[in-house]
Amino acid sequence: MLKNDPIVLKYPQYLPTEEEVDAALSLLSRPEHKALKAALTDSICIAGCERSSVRRFCWQARQDGKVGDACAVGALEWLSGCVAARA
Repeated sequence: MLKNDPIVLKYPQYLPTEEEVDAALSLLSRPEHKALKAALTDSICIAGCERSSVRRFCWQARQDGKVGDACAVGALEWLSGCVAARA
């Protein structure tokens, strides 16, 4: 479905890999990110889907030029910024 999205078709270089999304979700499951994951789940999640929301933050990290594990870390940085902006 995403591969047919007009924005993805225009900017395919920003579409994160499943591995990058998985890595970001794995980081979120660590105890040190418990509050960040709670914020994602409770107030930021798109339609209750953590994976879709994390994919969006990975997209933003890819726009910053981050790939692989750096993309996952960057996604959490974007998520943290989102949480801070809502506080």
